[in-house]
Amino acid sequence: MTSALDDIAPAFKASASRWPDAPNIQAHYADLASTFRSNGCSLIELCKSFLEMVCITIVTELGKDPPENSTPSTTEYLNCAFDALGIRSQRGASAIGKVFSGFNKISDGLTYIRDNEGSVAHGKDGFIDALSDHHARVYLLSADTIIALLLQAYDGVEPSILKTRESHSRFSHHNKKIDAATQVEAKVDEDGVVELSFRAGTLEDGFDIRVPASELLYYLDRQAYVDVLDALRGIATQPEEEEIPEPEETTPDEPEPPAKPEKAAVGQKETLARKPQPVTNYQGKYKEQVLPLYEFILHSILGGNSEYATQIQNLTYTLLNGMEDLEVVDWSKRTFSRAKVRLFLKKLTKLFSIEEIEESAIDQIVEWLEKCIPGGAG
Repeated sequence: MTSALDDIAPAFKASASRWPDAPNIQAHYADLASTFRSNGCSLIELCKSFLEMVCITIVTELGKDPPENSTPSTTEYLNCAFDALGIRSQRGASAIGKVFSGFNKISDGLTYIRDNEGSVAHGKDGFIDALSDHHARVYLLSADTIIALLLQAYDGVEPSILKTRESHSRFSHHNKKIDAATQVEAKVDEDGVVELSFRAGTLEDGFDIRVPASELLYYLDRQAYVDVLDALRGIATQPEEEEIPEPEETTPDEPEPPAKPEKAAVGQKETLARKPQPVTNYQGKYKEQVLPLYEFILHSILGGNSEYATQIQNLTYTLLNGMEDLEVVDWSKRTFSRAKVRLFLKKLTKLFSIEEIEESAIDQIVEWLEKCIPGGAG
């Protein structure tokens, strides 16, 4: 094997160049190139694995569903990638159907060769012949042919921006448009959290994103994060304690409804952004949602752990009361609304000391609210 791998099968290198920030693809390519140079015995397995990896990456980047089979074959991965790219043959298109049938046969052939001749995936007799140059070229070209087709088709399709793992620079054409036409205002609220306000195009009300200083540094400048951390070593920081007022005693003859937070005036921050006050009884606008929300959090989020029943009940009351207070809730402005509700919910989990409600669970609760309180308070 004296010829360079990239000269014989350029699609492998093209894949590594196409996804330079994908560590698994880079590692696979390096292993394949090394095995090719040293006449390694794992060439067949690496070719098959590389093809499957490209298929899985394409399906994931386009936000499509993987094969239904729990242990998909290479051909199933390939057909799933074809579907995601929109290039599967349609009924009646006999010519193109034969072409795709040919690709499927190549894929089936790679699996058959791996199972019967691959010496790494399955143990083989120690006296069988090593892989010949001629056979190695066949395996490489078979996988290279399919990968080349996938890459060419993928170049004409934009990844799902919500699910892609590609870098910010991949979308330079979008970045330039957003940077040129978006108004951004920044301020720091009373909790020391950076609040960025974005206005653009038809987003008349825009939306806000709240980012703690630690999160901003961690994701944008890791060295700055370390520098700040070093600068704070030895300096004690006293967390601000939240004051939880004692519930007022009321006579049985004169029940008093729970006090609602004062409405924020125009230009002031909504009450939800301040420290929330516990509500231990709720009969407001969303009272019909008290039991469903309580059951959802207790059983779907905490797995029926009754240890937190009282805290969850009070969290439910306070959360629904807060949803009334958040007059600007409009799920059509999803980013703005979700961020506000999510922040409020995180404060409530701390207020009621329910540590088992993790970040992912908070998102599930927000999604539940979005479905069950579609229009918000208005």
